[in-house]
Amino acid sequence: MSVKLVHAKTVQNSSPLIHKNSSIISQFGNFSDATGPSFIEGTSNSVNSQTEGVTRTNFEKGIQTAGSVDTALQLFEQSQAIEFAQYFRKEVVGKPPSVAEISQTLCNLSRITGNKPALIYLASLSEELRNLYVLPNSSDAAGCDKVAEKTLPIDRVGQQVIPDANRNAIKETVTAWREEIGLPPIGSGNGSINNAQKLYEWLVKPLENDLEANQIDTLVFTMDAGLRSIPIAALHDGKQFLIEKYNVALIPSFGLTDTRYVDVRNLPILAMGASEFEDASPLPAVPVELSTILRLPWQGVPFLNEEFTLEKLKSVYNQQRFRIIHFATHGQFVQGNVSQSYIQFANSKLRLDRLREVAEELNWAESPTVEMLVLSACETALGDEPELGFAGLAVQAGVKSALASLWRVDDRSTLALMSEFYLQWSKTPIKTEALRQAQLGMLRGKVRIKEGKLWLSEGNPITLPPKISEQGDLNFSHPHYWAGFTLIGNWN
Repeated sequence: MSVKLVHAKTVQNSSPLIHKNSSIISQFGNFSDATGPSFIEGTSNSVNSQTEGVTRTNFEKGIQTAGSVDTALQLFEQSQAIEFAQYFRKEVVGKPPSVAEISQTLCNLSRITGNKPALIYLASLSEELRNLYVLPNSSDAAGCDKVAEKTLPIDRVGQQVIPDANRNAIKETVTAWREEIGLPPIGSGNGSINNAQKLYEWLVKPLENDLEANQIDTLVFTMDAGLRSIPIAALHDGKQFLIEKYNVALIPSFGLTDTRYVDVRNLPILAMGASEFEDASPLPAVPVELSTILRLPWQGVPFLNEEFTLEKLKSVYNQQRFRIIHFATHGQFVQGNVSQSYIQFANSKLRLDRLREVAEELNWAESPTVEMLVLSACETALGDEPELGFAGLAVQAGVKSALASLWRVDDRSTLALMSEFYLQWSKTPIKTEALRQAQLGMLRGKVRIKEGKLWLSEGNPITLPPKISEQGDLNFSHPHYWAGFTLIGNWN
């Protein structure tokens, strides 16, 4: 079967790159006026003309010698598509989107949603860091007229070179910060921000003036190897966290992202999870998590413990096509090939390589598509392969976006974040804004556990069962508790 990264207008035209069997065609591509590359089902040994031509050496040389930002960004898009395709055992055909097409799509989305996104590409090269960015093609969302590629205003794109931030320096800083922020805090306060501030200086500060001048409020990152496991929300400028200024999201690449906007607030949720496992640690807050997220205005029925099986998932989904699927369970993105990462069901592990088969069998990509897959208790190891599995989760699952965590946190903080996220999502139509508000609620102490109750930013507190309440009060202001949760894919 072939999987084409296409857009709305392309779908209606016949293409030699699309096979007759195109039932999952709509799960890929940003469906705007751009046409992205394609994935064709392959094997672990799959190699084609595109993968042969883009080695790491060629990529770095191409980025550094590109005659224009457009050329550099297209090379980045191509390289990302190939890297994810190789990890997920697929082949690549087709062309990456141009800068003009990306800028046009960002402008159209800004007009629809009211948010102003910037797409930021971070290339971690041997001797330097390259920050490339694309802005909406008009500073006025109402004026998103199509522009020819050669007439795209020069201030809509740009790049910065940071020679101090070579690959080794970034790797050391990211590793040290992940090890620090991934551990439960000792004492009060937000801990050291030295590494968070250093990364901010490299990754975001060079673009600050352009972002502020264009009133950008949403940062969408596509990251090079070694950067995808950064908890972007907790980057720090010395005064405040990045999440205090911007919505943030991570995408594998623009061409691998379905950017179509759909407001799915108040639609039914398929909520499943387990609190007890034979070969994994218990998650005692899961029953409360499922019942809390399904409060009005959200609808749905929770499937807990022995009902949390792959067979039940298929049976329930075939009876009703849910737009949001929530798994409260363990998930692991680990070193090694894609088959070694998994999502834990009550009676089995669903390997990441088999997730694609489930998505195809259940037609998650067919209208109405699955808008969001939530993994509320997963963990991502450091390294290129785990971060490929994490950043490529939405692509592999055949869904438009995914919400998952970079590290495992206290079960109570997962309960708190997910409860506040769905509360915020019921009020705002933008997923990244809902996640941002949930994280801010934890950072600022509005979301907390006190005297045996979970307090959210509004409404009555939720009384917790003894297993949870007896653990005492918990303040979630430290970024350990909230910064690992990352939105992947469609950010709208």
